[in-house]
Amino acid sequence: MSLILSIPGLEVFPVRTAAEYNAARRLHASCYLDAGYVHADEVSANGMIDDAWVPVSDYFVAVDTEDNSIVGTCRIINPSVCGFPAFTGCELHPETWATFSDLDPNRCVEISALATTRDGIQNMAISAALYGIVWRQSILTDRAYMLAVLDNRLMRIMKRWFHFPFEPLGRTVDYMGSPSTPVSMYLPRLVETHVDEHPEELAFFSGEISFSDLEDYAIDLRTRVPEHRATVVDLTNADDEIRAW
Repeated sequence: MSLILSIPGLEVFPVRTAAEYNAARRLHASCYLDAGYVHADEVSANGMIDDAWVPVSDYFVAVDTEDNSIVGTCRIINPSVCGFPAFTGCELHPETWATFSDLDPNRCVEISALATTRDGIQNMAISAALYGIVWRQSILTDRAYMLAVLDNRLMRIMKRWFHFPFEPLGRTVDYMGSPSTPVSMYLPRLVETHVDEHPEELAFFSGEISFSDLEDYAIDLRTRVPEHRATVVDLTNADDEIRAW
């Protein structure tokens, strides 16, 4: 049974205006400051977090259409000379380098800056909607990997709720004040497992992209991009954490 819930009147889309872009970045900073992920001196005078990846990122927002308020945001970090935070800010396993050292970086994107103004179930529903749009964008731009540095607690919850096949890239680190792990998700494998085992989740995340097109995408990428495999993320205590979320 699917654990993904939806919120009536919630829409997600890429930022369309300078006002939406600025609001998304301020929401990211505000939520991370409240959560203790960043300190006040890391937030600029305009209420934003400035880092090397801002210029190479695409921002997305979740909007409550009842009052036209932005209730969530995330970004896709695109490949650039800056690299990806998952690779540059963490101690990686040797097998990670074996897979990625010669891989075309244009086959990867990193998901970052996930933030919402809601708690509990609504938090997860908004997060799911945002992950849906970045998943579709990754598929449509022919990416093979979604990377992230995820808070360990959130990572286990998302694994339990969304059945995402996260693979650790390196050691858990103290990232933004919280134990976090660099992870990758090989998108062809997600398609292959979800078509048969979790079709409701796959339909939710894929939207108007048909299962047939997804399967063609998975077959094509498998022939061109190797799969990174490591120890699957441990789900110990995941149910307790979901209830506490």
